[in-house]
Amino acid sequence: MSIKHLITAIFMAVISAAIPFTEAAEHAHDAKAAKPKHDMNKMWAEMRTRAVGMAVSVAADEKGVLWLARMQDGHLKVSRSEDNGKHFSEEVTVNPQPEAILAEGQNRPKIAARNGVIVVTWVQALPKVFSGNVRFARSVDEGKTFSAPVTVNDDHEETSHGFSTLTLDDRGHVTVAWFDGRERDAAVKSGQEYIGSTVYYAVSEDGGASFSANRKLADHACECCRISMTLGVNDTPFVFWRHIFDGSMRDFALARLGAQPRVVRASEDGWEINACPHHGGDIAADAVGDIHLAWFTGNSEHPGLFYRRIDGEKMTTTTPHAFGDLDFQPGHPVVFAHDKQVFLAWREFDGDNYRMMTSVSADRGDTWSTARIVATTSGAADLPIFVTDAHKPLVVWNSTQDGIRLFDVGGD
Repeated sequence: MSIKHLITAIFMAVISAAIPFTEAAEHAHDAKAAKPKHDMNKMWAEMRTRAVGMAVSVAADEKGVLWLARMQDGHLKVSRSEDNGKHFSEEVTVNPQPEAILAEGQNRPKIAARNGVIVVTWVQALPKVFSGNVRFARSVDEGKTFSAPVTVNDDHEETSHGFSTLTLDDRGHVTVAWFDGRERDAAVKSGQEYIGSTVYYAVSEDGGASFSANRKLADHACECCRISMTLGVNDTPFVFWRHIFDGSMRDFALARLGAQPRVVRASEDGWEINACPHHGGDIAADAVGDIHLAWFTGNSEHPGLFYRRIDGEKMTTTTPHAFGDLDFQPGHPVVFAHDKQVFLAWREFDGDNYRMMTSVSADRGDTWSTARIVATTSGAADLPIFVTDAHKPLVVWNSTQDGIRLFDVGGD
């Protein structure tokens, strides 16, 4: 057996163990669904009562100030750093009343900052298993205080709303996107089959003071892999997610939002699997309008991590570039683009420790440097992520052993 097939076999074994979770999420309201093998109520209760969230987010404003969002004791906490993350200010509490906030792995709070306005979104986990609300709050006084949190999903149903993400542009336009269970619930009630979840979004044109009605973007999204967003030319939002194509192919889709949103297939891996891999992709945009993507596939013929570039206007694509060492279980890639440089970061495991890896391209993704180890940690560790809207490739990585660390991976 080749090493890539061995790695795929190991990954598939892990996914198989997660299948009951996925089936429960998809059929939570279907009385005919088989009883899950695991105690989902117990698992959900434990997720709702975690004291500290491992998954954090950091964004940069136009002055280079970094803004950190993290969860502790049911509160979203925001702080700022003016020295590239060496020191952070005293935290400001976003939500005065504690609530169950999901802040692990694929489901993390998100933050963005522009012109003194700081916006945050997170998922409030409701008592019913796998149900939640997409929450939002903003500060208009440079993070000193925050508005009362509001719920962005407007269906008011106790169903799944999760994995929210957002963008904020210089005009104060906020776009929030998330996975939504209302279409699945309606299908089940009418006796129809519905696979996966639905991508919804809402738009604010006044800095988050108010939002449009919820808008459906796409049916049949893979419901447990994170959504990624970025702003392209003219601040056009792009959304990137794992989609369920015909034949249960869980590859990736890309959408350009606007008056008439356009959705295209972004990867052709042909990964046929009847489960959610809990393995979302990432997206970045450069100044000339190209979109840069990074993702994982478990297709046994070509498993691993991949990068490709897409023309943001014509939506034409380059050939995918494979990266990461399959001997070390590479996963959860993220991407950053600035001028002609493109950076990739991802996590690997050597059997004892997690290590954060990076590679760089100086020609907009045509050729790549040899991968290098930036940092290692043992024990529980978050996924490495790039700082949103930064002008240089800053990676934030949280772990139980080392806490929150930031790395300038372009500094060498």
